[in-house]
Amino acid sequence: MSDRDMPAVLQLLEQLKPALEPLNRAKLKAIVEELVAHRAPMGGQWQVLAQVLADVGELALARAAIDLFVEVSGSTHAALYRKAAFLAHAGSWREADTLLRALPETVPDPVANAYSRGVAALNLGRRDEARRHFERVTAARPHAGSAWLGLAMATDLAREPAIVDRLAAAGHSMERAAPTERAAYDYALATVLAGRGEHAPAFAAVARGAQRMKASVGFDRDADRRQAAEALDGYDATRIADLARRQTEPTDRTAFVTGLPRSGTTLVEQVLTAHSAIDAGAETGALALLAGEIGGAGCPAVERHVAAEGAASAARLWHRWLDERFRATGRVVDKSVDTSRYLGLVATLLPEAPLVWITRDPLDRAWSCFRTNFLGGALPWSYDLEDIAAHFRLEDMLLAQWQQILGERLLVVSYEALVDEPQAWIRRILVHCGLTEEPQVFAPHANGRPVATASMVQVRRPIGRESVRSAELYRQFLEPFMTAYYG
Repeated sequence: MSDRDMPAVLQLLEQLKPALEPLNRAKLKAIVEELVAHRAPMGGQWQVLAQVLADVGELALARAAIDLFVEVSGSTHAALYRKAAFLAHAGSWREADTLLRALPETVPDPVANAYSRGVAALNLGRRDEARRHFERVTAARPHAGSAWLGLAMATDLAREPAIVDRLAAAGHSMERAAPTERAAYDYALATVLAGRGEHAPAFAAVARGAQRMKASVGFDRDADRRQAAEALDGYDATRIADLARRQTEPTDRTAFVTGLPRSGTTLVEQVLTAHSAIDAGAETGALALLAGEIGGAGCPAVERHVAAEGAASAARLWHRWLDERFRATGRVVDKSVDTSRYLGLVATLLPEAPLVWITRDPLDRAWSCFRTNFLGGALPWSYDLEDIAAHFRLEDMLLAQWQQILGERLLVVSYEALVDEPQAWIRRILVHCGLTEEPQVFAPHANGRPVATASMVQVRRPIGRESVRSAELYRQFLEPFMTAYYG
């Protein structure tokens, strides 16, 4: 940066804080674009900005910011490691993995390096490699609960007595670990106990972990109810049709797959992304960003936005976000867990996008959610059986309402029916999404794409009925859910 650029940079920096508090995506983007053009001397702040920009969907600019961070840091190994962390956060797991593998195993230290590489390998389906990395971590730091949980996902620990002995011995070390690490350890221990058929101790371990997570992240049932109500606010078939007719942009690029976690949504995503016309899929979270852009998720907010800006602007913003996230021009699958709360936005602003909702037996789904430690406490309702029931009831209500409003536009797929008759149901899904039949979609376990959800291990296996009625062995412990859900 030249000296004559300094006054402009200082002026831009003065504008930066107001753009961050409260966050104004468009203003932030404009300011950072100029800062990047001036190559402003912001040092480590480039890394912070990259994270913020990624979180608001501005991935191209975020990449420019993280590259400047690496450059001003002298392209050190430590800076490149942080870039790998950024890429992983942005969902670019193959790039992150390639960068990590090129770094010395001592960066930033052997344990952190091994853990990062283990997570990347697990998400990319390389379970044996993931196991080696997680074993290194747990050997060096027995109180690393997240590494124990990663190891439990990478291998069947119930058949590994030597590792199980180390896991049991590590229980003493967990007393000095952070609550979330202790929780991860509890979930790992539960996986081993369940694999051994020790169902009561397994449930007790899950309950301990869930209790620790609930204390760490909390859950507001009233806020959940308010969000569900806003999702439906003002929508009916007539108003949706009227708004949809105003869209002038093509909007069939995205196929949305929704449903509660652990219902089979990742399996359907694997089916669709195996198709040659589908370039990528992910939990983008971008519908929440779109709702923020237009001022809400309800129909009144959409109507105000369309009246002021037109419908095309929202579609163009959506497609730019897709371009920056996936770097491809083909179709994509969005499997974000909160899509049920934004189907009105999709129906009105992206009216050609296929919609698929996956259902599953409530008890199987509840037990699967409860025993899963979702990344970073991302699903705070999943750590209490009564909270799970309350959230499930809201989602049931949303499904019933969206079915009534959207009709055949929303394809509802039963997980049990899908695994019983995969050929027939995969064909129905393909037709609904406007895709021709291709042989590889019937073998979704062979799809080598990165999978960063809790189903990353299950979807690498052929379609089967192993998960049907999986909660029966725990039915007696799930009474609080059944009372709250069915009562």
